[in-house]
Amino acid sequence: MKTAGEIEFLAKPKIDAKKLSYVLNSKKVYVNLFEIILNKKLTLFQYPYTVDPPIGAADTLIRDKLFKRSIRKLRIVFGDCFISGDSLYSMKQIKDIQTVKTTLYLNGRKDYLIQFNNFENKRTIEQKDIQKDPLSKQFIEMIIRDILHSNPKLEFYKDVFVITKAKKAIETNNVSISFYPGFTTSFVETDSGNYLNVTLKNKIIQNDSIYEYLNQYKYRNNKNIQKEIIKNLKGRSFKVCYAKRNYQIDDILFDKTPKNVDINYEGETINLIKYYEKGHNLKIQDQNQPLILVRRTDSQGKPISLHFIPEFCFLSGIEDDATKDGYFMKELAKYTKLEPIDRINKTNQFLNLLSEKEKDPKNPDRLSSKEKCDLYGIEVKPVKSLFDAYYMEETKLSGGNNKEVHSNDRTFPVLKKKDMTNWACFYEKSNYNDAENLYNNLNKASKAYGLKIAEPEWIEMNNKSSAQDWTDTADDYFGENKNDYDFAVFLLGRNDRIYTDLKIHSLCTNGYVSQVVKARSMQKRVL
Repeated sequence: MKTAGEIEFLAKPKIDAKKLSYVLNSKKVYVNLFEIILNKKLTLFQYPYTVDPPIGAADTLIRDKLFKRSIRKLRIVFGDCFISGDSLYSMKQIKDIQTVKTTLYLNGRKDYLIQFNNFENKRTIEQKDIQKDPLSKQFIEMIIRDILHSNPKLEFYKDVFVITKAKKAIETNNVSISFYPGFTTSFVETDSGNYLNVTLKNKIIQNDSIYEYLNQYKYRNNKNIQKEIIKNLKGRSFKVCYAKRNYQIDDILFDKTPKNVDINYEGETINLIKYYEKGHNLKIQDQNQPLILVRRTDSQGKPISLHFIPEFCFLSGIEDDATKDGYFMKELAKYTKLEPIDRINKTNQFLNLLSEKEKDPKNPDRLSSKEKCDLYGIEVKPVKSLFDAYYMEETKLSGGNNKEVHSNDRTFPVLKKKDMTNWACFYEKSNYNDAENLYNNLNKASKAYGLKIAEPEWIEMNNKSSAQDWTDTADDYFGENKNDYDFAVFLLGRNDRIYTDLKIHSLCTNGYVSQVVKARSMQKRVL
C-alpha cells in the first residue's frame, strides 16, 4: 500500500490533433491573447498565516469568503497582495506579526482571527517565470489589476471594467438603458506558455431608478409582494448616481424609511434625509420609500449596515420585458454583435488603457497607469504569431430504424415518442393568447414527428402571483391522491424569475415532470 508521499500521478496525455480521424484540416486564426513582457526583476515577500478557529483544507468556500471580506484591511498593511495556498504574497516587506479579525455569516455569525507571521522568504520574479510558474502568474494578474485601477477613465464591476466616457444611451418607448463597453481579463495557459486573455465584456445600467422599479408594484402593506420583490432583487448589483461605485443588494427594508434611520456624519447624529443633503447635495423626494441594505465590514472587522435610497440607485442588466422589445434588441445588437474585424480592433484598444497618462483628480498623488507600467517594468503586446485551429467533420446522427439524420433535414425520425394526451398547462391571465398559441404551435409541429397532442387541463393564474401561489396550485393537481397527469407545462410571463421555485417543487418536492416555457417564445413564433 502506498503512502500519501508515494502516490504517483499519470502525466497529462498529449493529443496530436493531426492524427485524429475526425479532424479535417487546420488553419491559422487570430486569438485575443496578449504577451506579457517583464523588463525588471520583481521581488515578492511570503507571509505564512494561520486562522483561528482553524479552517479545513477542503473548506474552500469559507476560505474564499474569509479573504474577500479581509482584502481591504490586508491592503492597508501589505499594499497590493494576494493569497496562494497557506501564504500571503506582497511586494511590501513587513517585519511585525499582523492580525486581522473578520466576521462571516454562514448559518449564523462566526468570528475568525487571521494571523500573518513574519515574512518567511522572498521570491524573485523574472520574464522566464511568467510562462510556467503559477505563483508568478498570480503576481502578474495582481499587477495588471493595479495598473487598471489607476486609470481614472474606468469603472469596475467585479471582474468587468468599463470605459465611462464610451457610454451609449439606448432608449425606446418601453426601455431606457446606458450601455458601457468594457473588458475582462484572465490568464490562459497554452503549450507555448501563459498569456493574458482579453475579452470584450459590456455592462448595462438601467436609466430607471430602483424607486421606479418598486412603484410598478402595489407593495405597500402587502407582505407577499414585498417578499417577491426581495427575492427578485436580492443579489442584484446596482450603481449609485453620486459615485463610481457599485454594490450588491442584500435586502430591501420595507419597515424603514430615510426618516427613521440615523447615521453618524462628521460627529453628528442625523437621519438619512439630512445626510444626503449635506454629504451629496441630494434631496430625497419621497421620504417614505423603503431602503436598500448592503452588509459590509469596517477596517476593524466589525459588521456594518449601509443604507441606500432607491431614488438614487440603478440596477445593472436589463429586465426580461426588454427582450420583448424588438426595436430595443436591434439597437442593442449594434454594440454587441460585432463583425470580426471590429471585434479585433476593439480588443486591441485594451492596450490604450494600460498606457493612460491621466491621473485620478481625486487622488493626485497616485501614479497613473503609464507610470505604474514603468514602475513594474511591464509591457503588454498582442501575440505576433497566429494559432493553429483544427476543424472537425460533421457528427453523424441516427434516428429511428438507424436512419441517418442530416443537419439540413426538416424532420427527424423519432426513436421513442411520448404523446401529450394527459397534461396540464399553468399560465398567467395576461398570457391567455400566448397559452393558446403554445397549444396550436405544438399541434402543428407535432404532426411531422407523428406525435399526438391533446388539449391540456388549463389552469389560469392571477397576474403577479407569487411563487408559492404557483406551487400551491400545482400541489392541488399533482399532490397525493390528486389528478394523475403525465406532466405540467408552466407558461411564464413577467414573473419568469420563479423558474427555480417551480423546478425545485417539480423535481424535489412532488416528483412530477415539468417544462417551463417563456411567454415571449410564443410571441417570437420560435416553435
